Amino acid sequence: MYKRSEGFFKGYQDINLFFQLWENPNAKGTIIFTHGHGEHSGSYNRLIKAFENDSWNFYGWDLRGHGKSDGRRGFAEYFDDYCRDYKIFLDMVLKDPKVAGKGPVILLCHSMGALIELKALIRNPDLQYDGIVVSSPLLGLAMEVPQIKAKAAGILNKLLPQLTLGNEISNSMLTSDPEVIREFEQDSLRHTRMSSGVFVGMLESWGYVRPRANELKKPALFLLPEHDPVCSTPDAKAFFEKMSSKRKEIYIYPNAKHEVFNDVMRNTVFADLKKFLDSFLESK
Repeated sequence: MYKRSEGFFKGYQDINLFFQLWENPNAKGTIIFTHGHGEHSGSYNRLIKAFENDSWNFYGWDLRGHGKSDGRRGFAEYFDDYCRDYKIFLDMVLKDPKVAGKGPVILLCHSMGALIELKALIRNPDLQYDGIVVSSPLLGLAMEVPQIKAKAAGILNKLLPQLTLGNEISNSMLTSDPEVIREFEQDSLRHTRMSSGVFVGMLESWGYVRPRANELKKPALFLLPEHDPVCSTPDAKAFFEKMSSKRKEIYIYPNAKHEVFNDVMRNTVFADLKKFLDSFLESK
């Protein structure tokens, strides 16, 4: 059984950001996870519960403008503000006595959280961690961004930088589980807003991250829907193939929606993830 605790830390420009720790008394390692756009760290309760009889602590945080963190919903002035926040959070957790020198550290990320994490790791190659788990990464969109929309976002970012717009993603694109869809509909911490600065920064980040996949060399696990309705699975597979990791694994789920940890086939995903994680404990 986990002992859950929570708190706030100071992110970039001193914004108050929320984090949670699920501490396992038998922990032999730590998983630090970063959620996707519009969700929050509490969205991963099914994943965390699936590992309550295993040997991992879980740390999660809420992006600025998400969940219980400060900031207007969906707003960041620059996409890189998320990356700076992530680096601060990671530094804090890695210094925690519950983590430092207490077994392997795995960095888990989903969707936009994956783009944030991958960009931060590429920029900070000296960060100490043992492996990464990447779920449905935002390395491209399932539908091509029209040039006019990209240009309009750039104009809005200059004229109305505080404006946030809906992202046009429905809950049925995230999961096929009706119980989870009802949960999402009632979750006041979820949102569908995105600022033009984040959107423009997302496009720019693809240009930075995708050509540098070979700079990532730690063990990696990719968990992908075969036909993700939100993020581009072909772009994720191309990134995976270019990675320099000596050990890398990929699982592709034929009927999955975007949130594989919250979809109907999640127990299969958890089993695949467990095999990957167990190998770190066996090697210690």
